[in-house]
Amino acid sequence: MVEGDVAAGAGGSGGPPRWMVLTGCGCLLPGFLIVATIAWSMQLFGQLINKSEAWRQLGELVAFDESARGVPTGEEDNPNTPVDESRDPAIFELMLGGDIPFSGGVEAYWFGRAVPSPEERDRTYGEDAMSVTFLKLPSDQAEAATAAAPGTPTHEDMTVTVQGEVLRGRRLPEMVSDEIYFKISGLEEVRGAGAAVWLRERFTVPEEEGEEFDLILFFQRPGSSQPVTDADIQEFLEPFHVAELLEETPDETVPAEGAEGTDETDEIGGADESDESDGADGR
Repeated sequence: MVEGDVAAGAGGSGGPPRWMVLTGCGCLLPGFLIVATIAWSMQLFGQLINKSEAWRQLGELVAFDESARGVPTGEEDNPNTPVDESRDPAIFELMLGGDIPFSGGVEAYWFGRAVPSPEERDRTYGEDAMSVTFLKLPSDQAEAATAAAPGTPTHEDMTVTVQGEVLRGRRLPEMVSDEIYFKISGLEEVRGAGAAVWLRERFTVPEEEGEEFDLILFFQRPGSSQPVTDADIQEFLEPFHVAELLEETPDETVPAEGAEGTDETDEIGGADESDESDGADGR
């Protein structure tokens, strides 16, 4: 994680990207800061996304099995609430996520295992807590976003094999959260071992004037120095279609026609047996 200057991005002129400025952030930190950035930004613009909508948007970046969303409850989801009444959460729960307003295409999706959600008042961590964040950001900011923060141990480059694909990444002995998160959560500074894994690199998004983006997955163990292992990464990614994602080429990022399906599977971007690529369309 980086505290301080980063490469020029959406903000231009060598300064911090515009989405950082608008969210009150002068640095780019994965994990819990991304959570804070989303929460603060969504509150500011009144755009807290319903979880079903967040799943649908995530499905435009990476396809997933329905098991990723949890166990069906038999109830209908209420689109006017931020929770998903149709599901009991999986072990890793999608807390919130979506487009960060006025960010130039940055998207973030925060998952937590035994971590407090933004709306909880009892902000304590459970056993073996872990925070995981999908972050789509401009490629020229990716290296800075995954480097060790000043004053913390240097990151270690690594690779991990997931679903037969070799992904590059970095392990960070210590990831540090940011003051924005403190203000929202009421918690003390959050530190913990972390890792970053590239799921996709330098893909273009026509809606963003052909700018190149990376899709990176950040892991953090809040309050723990225990390293994030290959097994941790593989476990989280099990329901996500990583191999399909890597097969795509940059010119396949144009959204497919009819992406807004009429059945539940099409709406949320998941995959079923009849067409496992439904959730991958539109990446």
